[in-house]
Amino acid sequence: MQKLYNENNVIRADEFQSFDSNRFNGFNSYVSREWEMFCETDLRYDGFLNASKGTEIRRVLDIGCGAGQEMLPFVKNGAFGIGLDYVPETGQVGIQKYADEGLQDRVAFLRGSGDLLPLSDGSMDVVVCRGVLMFLNNDRALSEFSRVIRKGGLLFIMFQAPAYYWWKFRKGIVTGNILSSIHAVRVLYAGNIFRFTGHQPRGRLTAGGEVFETRNYITDTCKKNGLEKISEMPDTNKQTPFLIFAKS
Repeated sequence: MQKLYNENNVIRADEFQSFDSNRFNGFNSYVSREWEMFCETDLRYDGFLNASKGTEIRRVLDIGCGAGQEMLPFVKNGAFGIGLDYVPETGQVGIQKYADEGLQDRVAFLRGSGDLLPLSDGSMDVVVCRGVLMFLNNDRALSEFSRVIRKGGLLFIMFQAPAYYWWKFRKGIVTGNILSSIHAVRVLYAGNIFRFTGHQPRGRLTAGGEVFETRNYITDTCKKNGLEKISEMPDTNKQTPFLIFAKS
């Protein structure tokens, strides 16, 4: 049987038994707060469970996981969760949070990129990708998501639409955060090139390859990869749509 992941990249609980949560800073502080925000409301938690009723879920993958809170509803229901992120701090907060829940044996974290997944074909029942697609090679990432989802499995994907970057541009102007506005303009520029040419540009005028996505692009590309849109999450909105797809 082919392994689910490269064991050399896996981060497990026993590596972080002495990790001091009081020393969180930077990325760790940010993802700690995201975990807290997720747990403060039932909206998304219940949204995941309601959308997956009737689907057997044994393995869930969270791409761009941060602390891995998006896996929590499934892990609490008996699934094994794999959190994947690219940063050196991957797993530090997540392991501690799941240990606090008594679920440290039900999760693993690994470093990697969402557009080159170290996982077997059809090995995941659920894939969650929230707010990270804009940094990836979009076409390759969506193909990879589909590849690792088994037939009948689900993809939950939240992305940042043009409306988000226009909001960020206006907010930067109003608050005097000009750098934020410049970043938004760069993403809008690169996103439109991507939208009309299919090429994600990386140059001095772009934001490191970051682009926006549109609903049509996501639904059309997912469909090409055997993923049919079935619903949307309850906290979906114009700026950050949160769509649900099933693997046919």
